[in-house]
Amino acid sequence: MPALSLEQFSNTYCDTIDRLYSISNASAWQVSRSSFATALWKSFERRFGADTITLTRAEAVRFLDSLRAADLALAVGCRDGDAGAWRHLVATYRAPVDAFARAVLGNSSRASEIADSLWADLYGLRSSNGDRRSPLDQYGGRSSLMSWMRVVVTRLEADQWRATRRMEPLDDERERNSGLTVNGREVNGSDSPDPDRARLLTALEQSLRAALKDLSADDRLRLSYYYVQDLTLAQTAALIGEHESSASRNLARARTAIRQCVTRSLRREYHFSDDQIDQCFEYATGDWPFDLGRMLALGK
Repeated sequence: MPALSLEQFSNTYCDTIDRLYSISNASAWQVSRSSFATALWKSFERRFGADTITLTRAEAVRFLDSLRAADLALAVGCRDGDAGAWRHLVATYRAPVDAFARAVLGNSSRASEIADSLWADLYGLRSSNGDRRSPLDQYGGRSSLMSWMRVVVTRLEADQWRATRRMEPLDDERERNSGLTVNGREVNGSDSPDPDRARLLTALEQSLRAALKDLSADDRLRLSYYYVQDLTLAQTAALIGEHESSASRNLARARTAIRQCVTRSLRREYHFSDDQIDQCFEYATGDWPFDLGRMLALGK
């Protein structure tokens, strides 16, 4: 069965579209019903595509009801250039997005640069035919607008970091990779007090990267706020929107999950003994230039 066309979708689910449009505040952002229906249809098409032969009406309506209708309407309004929608977006999300960028990146100037890039991209550029092109075209309402912007921030940081690495000379890269930092001094393998240190730390870094990648977005955010941004437990809880005791338990749970995942990886993937695994963690408490903020940003 082919995917539903926009016309078929609009006719089949007109009552649901009307209901969602009425509760979305779309008219406040000058978003027409047809534009809103098109946004819903794009989300529907991305989710189900041509696989609608076994899809019941109840399942389709349940999916449409699960979308963040108000956030989707705001995104459409901003994408279409409504000044009121854009002012509301900036007033509501600028501060939280900036805070998230600082929490993930740590460096305030770098965080500001990434946040500014996000807002410039979201505003979009007009093409020759007058259409505005913006990442908001990709927002479908399946997550909150704030969660979606967090993902965009981490992707921007990852893209810019990779671009920077590509521009670095190969010899410099090799020099950095061949060296170890011991008591603040760069040494090569022959100078290292433990010739196995580089191998153990490389395995630990790769295992830790994988463990951080497997964390939920909220767990990465908690770790960023508490360990990278050096916020208090109370401040971390307030930004996440949970009780301080819950934030403490969730941080402890995340730390335990990370250690278990890393230990499992070192044992299974690298065939390290218990003594070697203990040595990895001992090295990690020393002079190890691991950038947690960057790894959290790249983990998404």
